[in-house]
Amino acid sequence: MHQPPPGSTNRPKPEKPRENIGSRYAKAAGSEFASLGIAMGLAISLLAVGGNWLDNRLGTEPLFVLLGVFAGFAGGCYSMFGRLAAQRKGSRTDGADGEADRRK
Repeated sequence: MHQPPPGSTNRPKPEKPRENIGSRYAKAAGSEFASLGIAMGLAISLLAVGGNWLDNRLGTEPLFVLLGVFAGFAGGCYSMFGRLAAQRKGSRTDGADGEADRRK
């Protein structure tokens, strides 16, 4: 078998792995859902820590921690709903523009 000399550019190029559109979409959707989960976790954690600080300050042991957890969960759900509604609305406007063009 003949080997090309060192430094030669006559070597075969390695094949690039093929990536389809579905896997790119799955990665984008996964990162979107991960950011929603992180935002929910941060909202709960920060409000629970704030509630713990208030409980220590005022001497009302579980009250403000529980209120912080519930408020964080409610705020995280509200944020998640807003993001998902905006994403859904954005996908609907793309389809609506196409329908409006067909009617003309």
